[in-house]
Amino acid sequence: MSDEPLALEEQEAVGDEDEASKEKKAFEKLKEAVIVQKEELGSLRIKMTITVPRDLIDERFGEQFGELRREALIPGFRKGHAPVRLVEKRFAAEVGDQLKGQLIGSAYLAAVEKDGLKPLGDPHVWVKLTEERATDDGVTRKVDVEKLLPVDKALEHMSLPKEGPLEYACEVELKPEFELPELDKIPVGRPKLAVDDDDVEAELRRLQTYRGTFEPVEEGPVELDDLLYADVKMSVGDDVMLNEQNVELAARDLRIRGVPLSGLGEALTGSNRDDVVKFGATVPDDHENLDLRGKTANYEFTIREIKRLALPPIDEEFLKTGGYESEDDLRDALRSALESRLTQVIRDRMHEQVGDYLVAKTAMEIPEGLSQRQTDRSVARRMIEMYQTGVPESEISKAVDEMRARAHDQVIRDLKLYFILEKIAEDREINVTEEQLNSAIAAIAQRSGKRFDRVRDELSKGDSLSTLYVQIRDQQVLDELLAEAEITDVEAPKKKIAPRPVAAKSTSPSTAAKPKAPPQPKAEKKPPAKAPARAKPAEKPEKEAAGSKAPAMKKTAGRASPKKTAAKKKSS
Repeated sequence: MSDEPLALEEQEAVGDEDEASKEKKAFEKLKEAVIVQKEELGSLRIKMTITVPRDLIDERFGEQFGELRREALIPGFRKGHAPVRLVEKRFAAEVGDQLKGQLIGSAYLAAVEKDGLKPLGDPHVWVKLTEERATDDGVTRKVDVEKLLPVDKALEHMSLPKEGPLEYACEVELKPEFELPELDKIPVGRPKLAVDDDDVEAELRRLQTYRGTFEPVEEGPVELDDLLYADVKMSVGDDVMLNEQNVELAARDLRIRGVPLSGLGEALTGSNRDDVVKFGATVPDDHENLDLRGKTANYEFTIREIKRLALPPIDEEFLKTGGYESEDDLRDALRSALESRLTQVIRDRMHEQVGDYLVAKTAMEIPEGLSQRQTDRSVARRMIEMYQTGVPESEISKAVDEMRARAHDQVIRDLKLYFILEKIAEDREINVTEEQLNSAIAAIAQRSGKRFDRVRDELSKGDSLSTLYVQIRDQQVLDELLAEAEITDVEAPKKKIAPRPVAAKSTSPSTAAKPKAPPQPKAEKKPPAKAPARAKPAEKPEKEAAGSKAPAMKKTAGRASPKKTAAKKKSS
């Protein structure tokens, strides 16, 4: 056997080590040179002004152009022999754009490490840009504004200075410091639960909801949770911030353009087609537009169309689709499925008690102005939980809207519990394996009727895979604490279920609209693929929910740039 492949592998390994060592030295040099100014903005929230000296910027440009000169093929010159000035002129824009992302990301990480900070998620960066605003008279004007944007979006509006140092400001939320409470013999009540007719009725209604459609309402007013098509106008003072026609929205509390509209559902209820509903709300203190914070945002909703969720009747066609001979046969199958999940339901309620104990017994300071990012992470966690328990997408969409509009208290609890469980997991060295992650994805795929690989791809697009990782880890922590808890049997209060909506007499494919789906597409009736049976530790997702240990930027001196995500155009 030839030793040539092995020799090549050894050379590549040495090359990788040299590259890593070079980047480490460059990062240490950046950390020493970077200048950091901090301003307290409130509890566990700071503004950082970061300055990178000019000589270091010029040095990085020189390194980049030197590499390009050695490798670039320029007509009229042999490889590596083109004049430096020609290389600089030809590649200046490309190198500047690449170096911008590298320096801004690396300088932030260097500043955080230099000052020993523990950030809660990624920073938001202050940028100056120009926006077009319209007045009620339709006159447009350009306005210079300062916005607080995520790093990937901020980079689109930033550039390296031609002279002088690079300076930019960002806001960061910090992790709290705290001591864990007593974890031995946590008092927990094990609820005595049994499946009854009400549970079966609720599950039957959920099954109907899966197949429900939104149908036009020809007459009558808006009811809560109806699907509306409306012209939406948002203005702050004399400036019109949003003016769109035929926007799809639900008749419930929403968050539109970063402003929570608590009470909107009640305001819309009772109105009719072509009615104009006016609504006002205060722009939150963490809004991306600095000049809008604390001001009143006024909304006008002109209702153009009303649709309402209609459930299919439990008739022969409904039963045949599911493979059941009669309604009694269907109810028996639902009862058996509920009984098989009863152990998990009891465990979940006990986990909730352990979580309540940990939050109540831990003294912890939480940032006063919880940012929208933390709300989004809390909502993402709840969404994953609902997907895992088989909640219909229309119900998930409703719950998500409610959480976005009224999530403050829930976010505080979730953040506290996240930090507590993270600390316990670190102390006890609790990790998540690849097999556990894949098994959880396979379970979601099975419940939603999708292929395993499709579900994993969908989760990987955003923060959902990270959220799932954290959830599995937290479940392991709670299981350990539950095994050490002092458990007593208790009677459980029965939750009431809402009355079943009237079933639709017929569904017209030409006019019926499916319930608006949350981030995952509509279910396909395909058997899920089996999860790969690998038991090695899962690679921790780069960006965790609630409070990641490091931002979604690699800790390197000049090679990494903040991760970009595709921006989606949304009305709300």
